[in-house]
Amino acid sequence: MNPVADLFAPAVRAYGNIAVVGQVQPTVAAPAAPTAAAASGAGLGIGSYRYEVTLVTAQGETDVGTEATVTTTAGQQVVNLTAIPTGAAGTNTVARRIYRTAVDGSAGSGRLLAKIEDNTTKTFTDTVPDALLGDEPSVLRPNRPTAFTDPAEARRRAPGDLGESIALAFAQSPGPTLIYGVRTGSGPDWAAALDFVAPLDVQLVVLAKTYLDATTGAAPNGPIALLADRVSSVSSTGGDGQERIGVAMLAKGSTDTSVVTGSLASERMVYLAHNSDQDAAAALAGVIAGYEPHISMLLKPVSITSAPFTPAQIATINGTETFQSGPAGNGVNWLVDPVLIPGHGTYLGEGYTGDPGGKKYIDIVRTIDDVSFRLKAQLIKTIGTLRVSRSGLRTLEAQMEAVLQPLAQSEVIEGFEITSPLKVLLDKDPNTLTEAELRRINDAQTQRVVEVLVSVDYAGAIHRLSITLKFV
Repeated sequence: MNPVADLFAPAVRAYGNIAVVGQVQPTVAAPAAPTAAAASGAGLGIGSYRYEVTLVTAQGETDVGTEATVTTTAGQQVVNLTAIPTGAAGTNTVARRIYRTAVDGSAGSGRLLAKIEDNTTKTFTDTVPDALLGDEPSVLRPNRPTAFTDPAEARRRAPGDLGESIALAFAQSPGPTLIYGVRTGSGPDWAAALDFVAPLDVQLVVLAKTYLDATTGAAPNGPIALLADRVSSVSSTGGDGQERIGVAMLAKGSTDTSVVTGSLASERMVYLAHNSDQDAAAALAGVIAGYEPHISMLLKPVSITSAPFTPAQIATINGTETFQSGPAGNGVNWLVDPVLIPGHGTYLGEGYTGDPGGKKYIDIVRTIDDVSFRLKAQLIKTIGTLRVSRSGLRTLEAQMEAVLQPLAQSEVIEGFEITSPLKVLLDKDPNTLTEAELRRINDAQTQRVVEVLVSVDYAGAIHRLSITLKFV
């Protein structure tokens, strides 16, 4: 792990928060802009204001419409709105909402100004001070991460792919407790949305209803390629506690694992083959989020409707293996309904990462992230307190043991070893130290930097079991 701890790392870290990035599709189109004109009077500040309108229909509130901009001047501090749009026939519009920015507010920053509880009124006089503006629009604005704990609220505020994917992730049992929804800008602009995901306290990232295939998802600037690049870069450079994994799915029915190639073949990615019309990636992310990091994902239930693959298709996805070779794996997982599990259900057929030649299993990556964070969160207390001395380094090792020993006792890890090269030198008889060793001690005390090596033995769960039955 990175030996330099971030002083601003959070004291605690969730192990199953999710960010879902996706598009929003309200059932009714957003309205046009109203007409705004400054008028004689007082009430508003002096500067520019932006106005936008939404329709409230039987299906919920629409997206905000086009902005109208007006500038007030001294004595002209009232704004008259006219031509406020109404809902067309067939939209079942029952009310409208007017949103306005604070004075000189940026585009897209409007908050609730007024409610019009009909579909006929077309005028409104605005004298409302900035301090009395209300909530943001119901439907998420692009690139505004919003935390959800309720699937119904996600569907209301992010209608379409984004809300449905969040709800499906919440439907898993056990599942996540917190999901951030990030709406993409038009295009969709996946890159910009992923930039806003980077600083979030999340460990799993999904692109809603987005498939990995050879022509679009795997393109150099395709959405899945962007996801793989961002989760890897943030995990490496985003600071302590921001390590994460991306979850993506192949196209429905695809068994072609060759699409996982190049930068996509990453231990920071998890891929899933499926036969579902639902967002299988979001469902899998919800499953992963519900378990502690060291729990294997093999044969964990997935709440999704997906027809099972045939044994031949599973062999294509997984590759050829023997009991002597252990699990094969081509970096893609699959869904299965095992005959030995009573009843019918959908389960994850394996727990692979996207890099069969590296850290092959999801629980390995998550456990390393978790143990690394626990150590750093504990060791931050030593910075500026412990001395670069024999007793100081012994205390340092004791604090690390306080983190690792409970993990070993609970069998999260099999064992560990802590080595401090400087402590080895300080424990020696000073009269036996060479010039080079004395220089190393002096450099460490002068530069105030201490190196500590931690080796962790991680014994994963059984994934294949060979049994010989003998009847006599």
